[in-house]
Amino acid sequence: MRIVGTAELKPGDVLERAVLNHNGMVMLEAGTVLTENYIQRLKTLRIKYVHLSSRHGQSDGGYEKKRGGNALAWERPDIAEMKNDDKPRKEAGRIIGEFVSRGAMMEQIVLPFPEANFRQEFREMVLEISRQPALAEELGVMLQTDRMLFEHALNVTLCSSIMAAARGLDKSQKYELAMGAMFCDIGMTRLPADFTKVNRSLNEEEQQILRQHTSEGYRVLKGMKEVPLLSAQCALLHHERYRGSGYPLGMTNDKIPEYAQIVAIADVYNALGSPRHHRNAYGPAEAIEYLSASGNYDFDWELIRSFLGHVIIYPVSTKVQLSSGQLATVMETAGRPIQRPLVQVYRESDGRDVIVPYSLELQSHTNVVIVSKADK
Repeated sequence: MRIVGTAELKPGDVLERAVLNHNGMVMLEAGTVLTENYIQRLKTLRIKYVHLSSRHGQSDGGYEKKRGGNALAWERPDIAEMKNDDKPRKEAGRIIGEFVSRGAMMEQIVLPFPEANFRQEFREMVLEISRQPALAEELGVMLQTDRMLFEHALNVTLCSSIMAAARGLDKSQKYELAMGAMFCDIGMTRLPADFTKVNRSLNEEEQQILRQHTSEGYRVLKGMKEVPLLSAQCALLHHERYRGSGYPLGMTNDKIPEYAQIVAIADVYNALGSPRHHRNAYGPAEAIEYLSASGNYDFDWELIRSFLGHVIIYPVSTKVQLSSGQLATVMETAGRPIQRPLVQVYRESDGRDVIVPYSLELQSHTNVVIVSKADK
């Protein structure tokens, strides 16, 4: 089964599920072979997507895209040559091994379950994925395309896996989600060479090409027997948004699969907090504020709350500057709002060092907030 936008439908496509109108009535039964008239009817009624069992007659190439009568064409990177390069594939495996063992991001995570158990399960799961030959080839391709893209994929996988554990998903579900997270941006490797490394804002036509990484990623993953359908859908749907403003299908709230919603939140959080070729990283507080403001607008609020409940933006021992001008050390974070830990003041706003550092519970002192990390 494939989720396909009505604009992409072709005569001969077969419906896997019945199509309902906005009143819940069946318009077309499952098994219907679509004709030009049926497709036009779906478009007239503003049905944005359907579920297909097959898509006869569609080319997998798809590298000439139309916009306003102008062709947007590019040459696909030489993927076969990249897959056959053993060196980056081995390097990708080495980086993954270090990542799952070291887990630098774990310093910013609060786990509601035994940390050692999670680390071991996460390590085994990611290594199992990365050791499958076809998937290892794609990881090598990703690393050759852009190291930032590769490292982003690992962080998205970690954050998605933590959300999976917090929500009580079983082992097979965690595996499907981790695979979907790791390869959610694999379509970026099929865009023009160095497209991910542009150090400026993209123009409108380039943005249109960039958005095609979701369908390109889905095309790659759905053709791999190692990848479950729900994992492949993460590539297609991780840019959908709660109120229908996302792409490529304009899905809304609970119509977006949970895996894709989880990956979307992890993707945005890590994208904001990481440097890009065209901008610096956002501060952790800014990334948290962005997600908090996007509840039931871009993302489901319950999923955001679940995620933010397991992220610490100022870990214990971090030196911070307060809005009062004081400098302090973070002492405790557990059981407190994400931006209001218990801190210990060691320097006053006038620059005087505190002889006997004292505690300040930011949860109680609502007029004082952390504004940034302190230099020392």
